[in-house]
Amino acid sequence: MLLSERIALKTSFTSLLFFILLVFGPGAGLGLAQTQTQVDLASKRVLILHSFAYAQPVYKIIDESLADSFVSSGLNFNNLYFEFLDLARNPDQEYRNGLVDIFRQKYERHKFDLAVAVHQQSLEFLLKEGQNFYPEGPIICILGDPVAPEHSDSKRPLIFLPFSIDVVSTVKAIFALRPDTKKVVVIAGSLPVDRRFLDFVQAELKAWRQDLEAEFTPPLPLGEILKKVAHLPPRTAILYTNVAADSTGKTYMPRDVARMISRSAKAPVFGLYETLLGDNGVVGGVMLNHRLEGERAGRAAEEILRGKLPSKPLTILKAPLTPMFDRQQLERWGLKASALPPESIILNRRVSAWEHYKLYIIGGLVFIIAQAFLIAGLLFHRRRRRSAEESLSEKIQELDQFFAVTSDLLCIANTDGYFLRLNPAWERALGYSREKLMAKQFFEFVHPDDLVRTEDAVSTLASQGKVMYFENRYRAKDGTYRWLEWTAAPVGKLIYAGARDLTERLKTESEARQRREELAHMTRIATMGELTTSLAHEINQPLTAILSNAEAAQRFLSGNAPDISEVRQILEDIVRDDRRASDVVRKVRALVKKEKPHEEILDLNETIQEVISLIRGESLLRGLSITMELSQGLKRIRGERVQLQQVILNLILNGAAAMRNSPSGQRKIILRTAMPDGRTVKAFVTDFGTGIDEKNIERLFEPFYTTKPEGLGMGLSISQTIIKAHGGTMEASNNPEGGATFALTLPAHQGDAS
Repeated sequence: MLLSERIALKTSFTSLLFFILLVFGPGAGLGLAQTQTQVDLASKRVLILHSFAYAQPVYKIIDESLADSFVSSGLNFNNLYFEFLDLARNPDQEYRNGLVDIFRQKYERHKFDLAVAVHQQSLEFLLKEGQNFYPEGPIICILGDPVAPEHSDSKRPLIFLPFSIDVVSTVKAIFALRPDTKKVVVIAGSLPVDRRFLDFVQAELKAWRQDLEAEFTPPLPLGEILKKVAHLPPRTAILYTNVAADSTGKTYMPRDVARMISRSAKAPVFGLYETLLGDNGVVGGVMLNHRLEGERAGRAAEEILRGKLPSKPLTILKAPLTPMFDRQQLERWGLKASALPPESIILNRRVSAWEHYKLYIIGGLVFIIAQAFLIAGLLFHRRRRRSAEESLSEKIQELDQFFAVTSDLLCIANTDGYFLRLNPAWERALGYSREKLMAKQFFEFVHPDDLVRTEDAVSTLASQGKVMYFENRYRAKDGTYRWLEWTAAPVGKLIYAGARDLTERLKTESEARQRREELAHMTRIATMGELTTSLAHEINQPLTAILSNAEAAQRFLSGNAPDISEVRQILEDIVRDDRRASDVVRKVRALVKKEKPHEEILDLNETIQEVISLIRGESLLRGLSITMELSQGLKRIRGERVQLQQVILNLILNGAAAMRNSPSGQRKIILRTAMPDGRTVKAFVTDFGTGIDEKNIERLFEPFYTTKPEGLGMGLSISQTIIKAHGGTMEASNNPEGGATFALTLPAHQGDAS
């Protein structure tokens, strides 16, 4: 059925239903609903992760199908959380780690009952990085790779709906339509997903017919691909797989590339999935129906949300495939529909005038009948509409007033980089007039170090993605910079955004933290001074006596005829005073043992993250970038949380100080964790500063050695003392690319099962 026919049918059905309700009253349809057993799913939450960027054609089909299934089963639409990972354009691990941080903060108060991954890449992200924000619970994967992954995690049971394709049946259809075909050219892009697609097609064709003359395109620029298909020899057919990017790295919508290839090619183009049909120039093939896949996933999700969990860690639900072809393309290439399989679906079929317009005629008659009942209602609603318009006008005035008096910075901008409307808070925050701010691109007011990130954020908004909790610095009229935290959403080419000025808050937090550190330092100094004075006084007496008696013994022994009894008495005094000194030492040891900090079982990753959260505001003010690369599945350790946090903080501050005069100009700290074996856990703190003097690297942790002006001196010695007290070791080395890395090794808690 054509799209226009489905729209007409929906319109007619809606009009007929409205007519029935007017005649029989609003309670006419209640009996059926009351006979159905209702299960409340309104509180269930579902996370839907998409591998690629927003606006992919297949996502529109899948998301609409999923939303219809969830809402019809009773789920609240506001509890559906759609996220677009954009992994094709951002393949690096640092970007993935950033996504994890965003999702962990965004959903730390949400517990999801189900996660849905669309395409294989989002499934891999969910199984690996997703443990930080979705550690357990059922998963449904739609359009996964044709070969299912190995999965044995019973805490995260997986229902896998693979992206099924029938290459052989599609090629058989090519030969059925064009028996004189001599060669099949297979077109694919350059992304890993494109090449995996091509490898699968190549393996299927070789397994089917070794003598088949097939050409598989290597990674090429799109221009070269179009030039190639424009000069193909006669009796050639094209099998289009997928082109999400070409060899230059430029990304595309696969259906757009199919359309360009069809326009340039001198041979018919066949495909493997139904989003290529329509106006994209593809003849057809044995294809996967994406809407049906969304419905199948929706049914499986409803069973899970109603409490019927999978009994196995991995369940595979293979997809049915349907021969689907386009009537216009068949006619364009002179192909006979009679040669197609009997169960084939032919789109854009020519229909008679009655078949084409009968739904409109029926809908028109129903509309005329219903219109008679609506006229009276329209007169009544006309008066109500006027009242509503007056109320709306008042609300608009109230919103304008709020826009003017709020302390937050509100704006409307476009994706070209210009402000279109600003509230007065901008003038108060930056000192410029609104006319001055709107006369230039807002990029000109952004701090140079934040410019690239800001451009990336605008690109995300231009792709219809949202930006949450984004921070950058804007230059004020007096030359200073203000820290702003942004939340923005796109509507077409417009950007609606609000910002909050964080500068004073960050400055206050930094000053408060500095005062707390100074107070704690003064308290430690005072306590240490009292203890040192007391111990010095107590141990000075026996040590002085030992020295005096030793000198007396020396004088006696140097005489001509020393009195042996006198010498014996002096030696006895020395032994007694030595015992007194030993008693003082034992008191110190007992005191230290008594004051030993309380130990607990700790997660080193969590300990590092707690330190970073404490210094986040100050690091932003200092322009210091801190990156965490924390190993998953790390064993726990036994230790004192505050002491280990102090070690991590000392090493971060040491790196920050070393980078103050660094020739490279980098202000970046990298924290990593690893577990090289089952017995130890390691942490690394890497800076890009001036490095360590190789001649004195062995003395780096001595109590009174200092690497001034960049080092911490006593801080490193104290850190090593703490690590040794925990049974570990501490090392330092220079990096080949500049700066230094401090590594600490701690014994793993052997009783930990994680």
